[in-house]
Amino acid sequence: MTFRGLASLRAGWHTRRRFMRRFWMLLLVLPMAVIPLRPWDSGEAFSSPLPVPARKPRSLPGAEIFRQPTLLAFQIELAPDALDLLRSEPRKYAPARVLVDGQEFTNVAVHLKGAAGSFRHVEGRPALTLSFNKFVEGRKLFGLRKIHLNNSVQDRSYMNEYLASDLFRAANVPTPRVAFATVELNHRRLGLYVLKEGFSEDFLKCFFRRTDGNLYDGGFLSDVHQQLELDGGSGVRDGSDLKALTAAADEPDLAKRWERLRQTLDVDRFAAFAAVSILLADWDGYVLNRNNYRVYFNPADGRAVFLPHGMDQLFQRTDMGLFPGFNGLVAQGLFDTPEGRRLYEDRLRTLFHDVFRFERMTNAMAHAADVLRPVQPDIDRRAEHLRDQIAERIASLERYPLLKRPPPTPAAPQPQPSTGAL
Repeated sequence: MTFRGLASLRAGWHTRRRFMRRFWMLLLVLPMAVIPLRPWDSGEAFSSPLPVPARKPRSLPGAEIFRQPTLLAFQIELAPDALDLLRSEPRKYAPARVLVDGQEFTNVAVHLKGAAGSFRHVEGRPALTLSFNKFVEGRKLFGLRKIHLNNSVQDRSYMNEYLASDLFRAANVPTPRVAFATVELNHRRLGLYVLKEGFSEDFLKCFFRRTDGNLYDGGFLSDVHQQLELDGGSGVRDGSDLKALTAAADEPDLAKRWERLRQTLDVDRFAAFAAVSILLADWDGYVLNRNNYRVYFNPADGRAVFLPHGMDQLFQRTDMGLFPGFNGLVAQGLFDTPEGRRLYEDRLRTLFHDVFRFERMTNAMAHAADVLRPVQPDIDRRAEHLRDQIAERIASLERYPLLKRPPPTPAAPQPQPSTGAL
C-alpha cells in the first residue's frame, strides 16, 4: 500500500485486528483533504498555539537540507589507528576522512553514539556523531558544526524522529531537525540512516537570542537533581541552576511551588513538551522515563527549557493515557500544582486539535517516502505499520472528554434598533 491512495485498503484485512486498524484509518482520512506539508524551518508560521518567532528562510543554519526531506550520501574512511581508538574508547573522537555527496572533508572528528538499545560497535552498524569544527576551527557542513547519524535500529520505519521533530517544533519546543543519509564506513555499505542536527550553537540560535547559556545532557535514566554533564555554555559551573530548579520542583507548598517554578522553568514550553510527548506515546523520554533529553538555561531570563532527544520508539503504546504516571521530577512537581495541571490540560487539548493531525503526519511520511524509496525500496511496507499505529493512537485519544473542544461561547444578543414607535 502506498501513501497516495486508499484503494488497497480493500485488500489484506485477514484478521479482526487488521480490519480495525484499517477501519479507524479510513474514518480519519475520508473527511480530510490532503494538504501539502509545510517546511518547518522555512520561516513560514505554523498554526501553533504558542508564538513562534519568524525567521528569514535563509537565516537558519542547515536550511538547505532541512527545508524539505533530503537524502545525503556519506562515505567515511577511518585509518587503522582511528579504528583502534573507536574500538577501545568509542566515545572519544577519532579523525576521519568524510565525503558528503562527493565533497571531501578531512580531519573530521567522529565518535560512536547510542545507549543500551541503539549502540553498535564500529565493526557493526554504529550510530555516529560527526563534528566538523572540532579539529578544524570554524568549519561547518551546511552551516552546522555537528550532526548525528542514527542507525534507527529501534525504528524500522526510519520516520519516528522525522515526525516528532516537526510536531515538537510546531508546538514551539526547540527540537533538532531531521534529514536522511546513506552511510558507507571504510567501503562497507551500512544502508539508510537518520541524520539529525547536533545540540550546538547553530541549533540554539534557531530559538534563542543568546546561545551562551548552560546546556546539560540528561544522560541515561538521570534526572535534574543528579549530576548532569555540562555540554556547553558560559553560565555557572557549580550546578546551582539545576539545584534551583530541583528545589522549586520539591517545594512542599503548592502555591509557592508554582511561583518558584515559574521563575526557574519555562512552564509554557514545558507543558507543551510534556503534552507532545504524551500524544506521541513517548515512553522513553524525560516525562515518563527521565531519559533522552537536554536542558538549556536561557540567559535571557535564567529559566530552564527542556529539549527532546532520542525519539525513535514512538506510538508503541497506542492506548497510553493522558496521565500515565510522570516520573520526571520536574513533570511531577509542575503537574501536581493546580495551575500546572490546567496548563498541561490546555496544551494537550490545543495541540491535539491544531498540531497532532493525522493528515499532517501521513503527508510528511509521503514526502519522505518519495525521497527514500530509491535507496530503501520497501519503505512503504516499513512505514505502513507506523501509519496504522498513528491511526490507533488518535482513535484512542479521541475517547477522552478532556480532549474535546469546548463548545463556542454564544454571541451576546445585540440590542435591536429602535423603530421610534410608541
